[in-house]
Amino acid sequence: MDNRGRAKRMSTVVTAAASSSTTSAKETNPVSANNVEKKKSGRKSLAVTAAARKRSPSPPKRKPSPARRASPARRASPARRASPARKASPARKASPARKPKAATDTAATTTATKATESVKISPEEPRRSQRIRASEEKVDTVLQSLKKSPVDKRLSVIKDDAEVSGIMGGRSGSTLSRSMTPNVSHRSHAITPTTGTERSRATVSRSMSVLQDYSDHEDDADFQSFRRTNDNGIGDKARFTSRHMQQQHEQQVEFGGALGATAMLFALPLFMFVTNHFCSGVHRDCRFVVPNSWAEFSTLSTYVNKEIATFYGVFVFGVALLTGLPVGKQVTLTNESHQPGTHIFNGMLVAFGATLTVFVTEYCYKYPLLSVLSRGYNQLLVLSLLTALLVALFAFVKSRNVATFELNRYGKTGNFLIDYFAGRQIDPTVLSVFNLKLITYHVSMILALLFNGIILYRNLHFAALPEQLVDAPVQERLLYSLQNCSCEPVPVAAAGLTVLYLLDLLAYEHHLAASFELQQEGFGALLLLRYAMFPFLVTLLPKYVAAHKLTNVPLWAVAVCVTIALVGLFVKRASMRLKYLYRLNPLGEKVACLETYPTFQGRRLLVAKWWRMVRQPNYVGDVLQNVALLPLLYWRFAWPPLLAVLFTVVLLAHRAKRLHRRNAEKYDSSWLRYCHTVPHLLVPRVY
Repeated sequence: MDNRGRAKRMSTVVTAAASSSTTSAKETNPVSANNVEKKKSGRKSLAVTAAARKRSPSPPKRKPSPARRASPARRASPARRASPARKASPARKASPARKPKAATDTAATTTATKATESVKISPEEPRRSQRIRASEEKVDTVLQSLKKSPVDKRLSVIKDDAEVSGIMGGRSGSTLSRSMTPNVSHRSHAITPTTGTERSRATVSRSMSVLQDYSDHEDDADFQSFRRTNDNGIGDKARFTSRHMQQQHEQQVEFGGALGATAMLFALPLFMFVTNHFCSGVHRDCRFVVPNSWAEFSTLSTYVNKEIATFYGVFVFGVALLTGLPVGKQVTLTNESHQPGTHIFNGMLVAFGATLTVFVTEYCYKYPLLSVLSRGYNQLLVLSLLTALLVALFAFVKSRNVATFELNRYGKTGNFLIDYFAGRQIDPTVLSVFNLKLITYHVSMILALLFNGIILYRNLHFAALPEQLVDAPVQERLLYSLQNCSCEPVPVAAAGLTVLYLLDLLAYEHHLAASFELQQEGFGALLLLRYAMFPFLVTLLPKYVAAHKLTNVPLWAVAVCVTIALVGLFVKRASMRLKYLYRLNPLGEKVACLETYPTFQGRRLLVAKWWRMVRQPNYVGDVLQNVALLPLLYWRFAWPPLLAVLFTVVLLAHRAKRLHRRNAEKYDSSWLRYCHTVPHLLVPRVY
């Protein structure tokens, strides 16, 4: 069939060339011209017919029948007469009638040979060839880019929040062609990133979506939006909208509504004040006793101290200035509202500046700052709690003029008590420079560092310098002091582990960028009260140990405490580092082969290493660090330090449950299957 088509096209070109040759031959040989005209009488010119055929759409080709192939008219057709094979046959060469047209046939044959090369492809073929070449070039480009990628053999494409929002918003600029295709098969029911090349499909990232079947707790109603209905999905959409509105209404009462918020606003400050009051001053035994006289609670000096107020005001102002400096580690991540947020973390710089200021004040200006802080411990607690409540009120008023996407979805109920307690805004700033959440975080960390630094310093005993070393160089005096230093082992271990805990939080402060605390927690009374209470919670047990020395504690018990604290530090930092690196760059070399669980929202949940054991391993490490010093209470028990540690543990467990509920509402059935894969929240095989 294709040969016949080519023969027809070649005959068209040959006939056109022959017509031009015949025209010139008419002038030289009138007889030949007349003969040609007689043969073509009553028939249109083939050149005109060919041009018309090119303009008109080609009719569908049909398969010739055997009778048509044997037809005498087909054998005598112009195409067969102009065929090169027919010209080259011995019968045609020996024919005397063809001799006068030898020159014409030679020219026509040459023209036909050239035309054959130019008409081998039909009018549709060039466009198809261009598409094929463009597709091949695109595939080659993709393969070259994959060869250059260091993680090509391990990972294809992992989408994160920022990339998903970019795709949904129509942004371009990525080399690979990415698509998010929901897999609604029996085993997956999850969004799986795909690419357009066989190479990327062969190197798809490892996902837990192929490892688990449905969870027994899944509800068929979760998949209503994927079902076909007679009303084009209008009924399902209405049901989904009403269900979504009902969920949002339930989300507004996260802490028990207005009643729960009011109770916690009174209970948290009261608990913190009572616990610390009975472990300070005359209550060195750290016991809850009914006071013989209530005069101490009715005296204003019990709560307010002018000297402490001045120190606290200068301290907060200095920390705010150091936090606002554009010096530190800058991290940009997409928040829950799919908006890029940039933070500068300089906690170690703030700690160094505060420590240097205290040293200059104490030893250069001879101001007894350490003694002032020790005497005004309770007054500083009261001042911190009052400041937290006032700042929460300021943040509530300020949030009236911010954009909707900056608001906390759990703090915009319209009820003052709920919104004031939960916080209307997630990440407020002043003058676009001073981040209020980071400032209060630094104030809390540095104040706790000062308290425990004072305890550590006072339990280290340095020998007096001999007369011959008074005028010696500084390095010799320091060496002599270190060689002749003695200490109280239990207080030093307690304060030293707490200082290590705080320095770790400040050194790896940038890991907060991917944490619940910075990404989702509202800037309200709850967060600010926790920041105000934190320095006194972590200091209460070292303070109690330092007050009573606990000299009867054996060294093996101290070693157990140190081991538990170091294990907790390692677990927390390793898990937080893994989460931070993955959220920062899911295509990074260090997180390329991590197992993840895809969701319909485009986010992937980590199911690797520490995150495979429990759902919140970072909280597990934090809990271990807080309970590491509890064995010391076996040799001298007291309720206030125990309650302070248990309160911290309950607070972390409650935050883990809050995060679990939020993820269940956000990811729906995907979170249920993820919990079926990682069933335990904090303690493997227990809870």
